[in-house]
Amino acid sequence: MIWLEQGKPLLAQLKSHGLEFDQKLSRALEVSASQPDIESEDQGFPDSYLTLALYRLNTTLTRLVDLDEGRFNIFHEYKLAPKCDPTKVVPGERLCLVLTKAARLAEPGKTIGAGHFLRAIAAVTRDYGEEPAYGFKDQVLHSTFSIETLMWGLGYHAWTPLADAPKVRDLFSAIEGKEPTEDFQYLMAVEQGRIVFRPTSILDPYCIEGKAGIVQPGLAVLTHFKEQYAGVTPSELMELEDLINDPRAREEDIQRFFEKHPQFFRRWDHRDVFPHVFLTREDTGPLIPDFLLVDPEAQRATIVDLKLPQAKLVRRQKNRDRFSTAVTEARAQLLEYSNWFEERGNRERLKESLGIEIYRPHLGVVIGSSLEFRDAFDRQKLMATMPDVEIVTYDNIVASAQRRLAHIRSAGR
Repeated sequence: MIWLEQGKPLLAQLKSHGLEFDQKLSRALEVSASQPDIESEDQGFPDSYLTLALYRLNTTLTRLVDLDEGRFNIFHEYKLAPKCDPTKVVPGERLCLVLTKAARLAEPGKTIGAGHFLRAIAAVTRDYGEEPAYGFKDQVLHSTFSIETLMWGLGYHAWTPLADAPKVRDLFSAIEGKEPTEDFQYLMAVEQGRIVFRPTSILDPYCIEGKAGIVQPGLAVLTHFKEQYAGVTPSELMELEDLINDPRAREEDIQRFFEKHPQFFRRWDHRDVFPHVFLTREDTGPLIPDFLLVDPEAQRATIVDLKLPQAKLVRRQKNRDRFSTAVTEARAQLLEYSNWFEERGNRERLKESLGIEIYRPHLGVVIGSSLEFRDAFDRQKLMATMPDVEIVTYDNIVASAQRRLAHIRSAGR
């Protein structure tokens, strides 16, 4: 059972449990990361800081409620606390309760979404109940600071009983019906002749009336500066493109690049990327695939083999088009790797180090250029002749990274 503790860095605890935040929750932590002094009410980073940051980041919470931000104090307003690096955030007791609940709501997944966090606020508030605020008539002490934030923002006193706060109860009901994981939307732009992607949040549509009385519709968006998402920067992308276009590049060079930048394999959407895993055999030497991608949560695995970007993909003959020898040899190699996993003993030995028992993994080879295909139908027709292996070209890797690319400029630019 997962249980987060006070006094230990939050992100390190999440990592030790194999957990991660979705994009919005990660960004909320970056925005609000601080070391408040709120003893004796709590010791450490409070849950309310994340709640308010999520509200300001245009999450589900923003779209469900309009808070009066002028009523917040140190318990709710992270801007009043000393800033720190996100890795140094140490959770308080209430945040530990909320995130422990959020992790359980996310099960069997390993990504805690902004929605999981908000649902956990509601669940902890209800499950742990309220205590009488002795000496204060009709007031209670809540089990989270977040509900105090919501109470203040919606016009109540922070210590109003939940039964007397219908707006908060309605908000909790609405949150429970929303998608728990939120990722950023992206805008595509052309900068200095290159396509770039900028992460944004949609705020609201609006209209501007011109001098001639003509109404022009528009869409207000919030861009998120400072950090990068999807882990790919323009400089890394350019480095890969240079490597692809270099006729002197060797498979070893490409292997080292992807070992350094495994985020380029996000197209397979696996959690962990392992280079050169040894698949040991008794009678002969080990098999060593270039990369093994695994997702223990979804019980998926992919073996990826790398070939040169200049390798020929297609062999054209009269009345017969087929994949080249380089592709068929890559397929044979991948099938040999796959056959290794047919043996139960092999699977069990590898499970000890990877945490997942792999059976009949997906197979993929990165090779050549898609320019060798005449058109989309030609590609599909050739792919149909080799359905057990996914053929991915280097320009496919680049295009996939471009779609995910989010290079955020430094604050103030």
